[in-house]
Amino acid sequence: MICNIDWVTVPDGSFWIGTDMSVDQVAADFAWAKQVEVPQHKIKLSEFRISRYPMTNYQWAYFLNQTGYDWADRDKLWQSGFPSGKEQHPVVWVTWQDALAFCRWAGVRLPTEAEWEKAARGTDRRLYPWGNQPPNVNLANFEKQVGDTTAVDCYPSGKSIYNVYDLAGNVWEWTSTIWGTDKNNPEFVYPYRADDGRENMDDPDILRVVRAGGWKYSADLIRCAYRDWNDPHVRGSGLGFRVVK
Repeated sequence: MICNIDWVTVPDGSFWIGTDMSVDQVAADFAWAKQVEVPQHKIKLSEFRISRYPMTNYQWAYFLNQTGYDWADRDKLWQSGFPSGKEQHPVVWVTWQDALAFCRWAGVRLPTEAEWEKAARGTDRRLYPWGNQPPNVNLANFEKQVGDTTAVDCYPSGKSIYNVYDLAGNVWEWTSTIWGTDKNNPEFVYPYRADDGRENMDDPDILRVVRAGGWKYSADLIRCAYRDWNDPHVRGSGLGFRVVK
């Protein structure tokens, strides 16, 4: 293997994507959720493997060293070299194109938002990866309670039913799925269909869906069903990725 990725298998089968407003009271009070997370509906996915953790600084450094990839902000972000003590923190400040470059090198790909959500919530319609209990400091890194990213294995109590970590908080995660050109209105709404153009990888400039929330963001943004957008050229201190194959 080109780099060490810990894989988790998510079995084939159906699951519920999106939000049932009669069940999720946080979403029911959130106008954005009512706009982009409905209707909740069942879809079927084939078996896939997803990385147990977001890609880490260590994995990113290995990629850079092996390929000589021109990471635009390397000198600014890692000006003193590798971020000491953060080997197992998720890599951040990576654009969608940066993530794709890693994927091409490693022979993997970004998850679709449907794959991401199934890995997060399983088949029982849970609201958070760990279940329906509201987030707390023992379950996830959110709302600036730590003030930075944390190691990807820091919250074992917050892992999903498939034993996937960090699917709520810590960093936003790029997906392959198109959001569209209008930040306020997704081009592709629910029901989710993988064959309707939303998984087209040919446009490098169109907005893409991000998931998971991040260490800076409030609890209502780290629900399994929460979906948002980002510009594929953007970098951020809470923006990273995980991979599938």
